[in-house]
Amino acid sequence: MRRLLRILGWILGVVVVAWLGVCAYLAATHPRVAFTAEELARPARPLPRGFLWGTATSSHQIEGGNTNDWTRFEAQPGTIERGETSAVAADHWNRMAEDLALMKAIHANAYRFSIEWSRLEPREGEWNEEAWARYGDLVRQLREARMTPAVTLLHFALPLWMADRGGVAAPDFPERFGRFAAEAGRRLGPGVDLWITLNEPNVQMYVGYVLGTWPPQKKSPPEALRAFAGLLRGHAAAAAALRAADPGAKIGVANNVMLLQPKSRLMLSDWLASMFVDQLWNWAFEDAIRDGRARLRLPGATLDERIEGLTGSTDFFGLNYYFRYLVRLAPGTPEMVAMTPGPGLRSELGGNDPVGDSPPEALFLLMREAWKRYRLPIAITEGGIADDRGTMRGLLIRGQFEAIQRARAEGIPVTGYFHWSLLDNFEWEKGYRPRFGLYRLDRQTLARTPAGGTEVFAALAPPQ
Repeated sequence: MRRLLRILGWILGVVVVAWLGVCAYLAATHPRVAFTAEELARPARPLPRGFLWGTATSSHQIEGGNTNDWTRFEAQPGTIERGETSAVAADHWNRMAEDLALMKAIHANAYRFSIEWSRLEPREGEWNEEAWARYGDLVRQLREARMTPAVTLLHFALPLWMADRGGVAAPDFPERFGRFAAEAGRRLGPGVDLWITLNEPNVQMYVGYVLGTWPPQKKSPPEALRAFAGLLRGHAAAAAALRAADPGAKIGVANNVMLLQPKSRLMLSDWLASMFVDQLWNWAFEDAIRDGRARLRLPGATLDERIEGLTGSTDFFGLNYYFRYLVRLAPGTPEMVAMTPGPGLRSELGGNDPVGDSPPEALFLLMREAWKRYRLPIAITEGGIADDRGTMRGLLIRGQFEAIQRARAEGIPVTGYFHWSLLDNFEWEKGYRPRFGLYRLDRQTLARTPAGGTEVFAALAPPQ
């Protein structure tokens, strides 16, 4: 018995040493990064001339007057907090010139916006000439104001005719989306420097087809994988169409990425859980573009197939950053992991679930990882915080500015930053309560006034 206990003790000791050794290795290869208060308070070194310093919006969230799968979704009782809808939004469709002047006032030199597919092609194969002309005028006005246009083709919302065919999971979605991209490239291409084919495809797939809380409100892992593959094929078709219409186009995808760290750096299970979610959420879509092969595993369904036209289809990595989460293994829960926010700034999104925090170190580490994986220039296509009182936005912008400077000092080619958002907007199922805007929107009068932090954004703009 003593000998058995001795052997078991040796085995346990080896396991503990190995466990701690692997944790030590992972900790060494994922070192902590800290931005001190003193560093963030010192005078900022200016960004170089030509760095894109802009704002970001999406058509459905600010234009008003759209008719798409989201407007139909909003009409269902209980889908949107307080029963709010996007019917008016910020009335941007009728106030484009006014909103462009707001951008100029805060020294923005770039603007990321989406063109509304449902407005431009309200019925399949029918182009709305007036809507195309309006977007064309916006591109021209941005050029005249020496502001770089960055155009997103799909920011979640779909025309009703496309949604009714099966949305992004439909077999003909790539062909239809490619046709739309070709038309956009032909009409707007000469004036557009950057094209973003898709906004946050991981979000559209997960929330629409795994959680089932967004259109098309399905809870089906096999259907989610069809949507994932459809979005990849749609991107490939759109990229090819844009290059044919505008050979000088710079093309990317706006990827929603979160920093996912182990809750305890001494728990190997936490390391493994965080690494698993990291690969699944953050990198699966862009890895597929890099490798030309879609790989994704969901409970009860697996995707592994080669997709033509993916490799080489992006010229930059678009990075949307909002949250950092601390992850631990949680057996017995549906997801098998638990994710909690850290102690940093936290968006006021409302609801019962705590959202992650937003430390600048997280943005820096995500840029470092994206550069290591893809060796593509990086544009921060979204970064922002819901901040009703205006006390956090300036701190967030200053921190993200510092993260960009540190990344550039390491040789990472960060080319632009688009703050989310220009205006308070319709924040999807959260309605109008979350306030992300550099400009505060009065819901009654639609008047725009500077929000807290706007002065920081203006002061950090690179030289014109």
